[in-house]
Amino acid sequence: MLRILGGNDLPRYTYRCDVCGESFEIFHSISEKLTDCECGEENSLKRIPSLPFRVSAKPNKIKAGTLVKEYIEDVKKEVRETKQNMSKGVDDA
Repeated sequence: MLRILGGNDLPRYTYRCDVCGESFEIFHSISEKLTDCECGEENSLKRIPSLPFRVSAKPNKIKAGTLVKEYIEDVKKEVRETKQNMSKGVDDA
């Protein structure tokens, strides 16, 4: 079972107890290191190495071909509607 403790304004570290096997994530300063598990065993916690988590916002990229295709479809639709409206005007006259 993985528990998450603390706030997210500090680095996050994952620990596992060698005795009870419980794993948890906790937020604390880089200089701090936990050693004792809540199960009562001293020096039983081991920090599990992990890669830093980074969120990068990728711009919403639309391929040029897709954009052109959408534009062409819109223009075709407008032309069809204009032709229909013009033919209705001729039929009414």
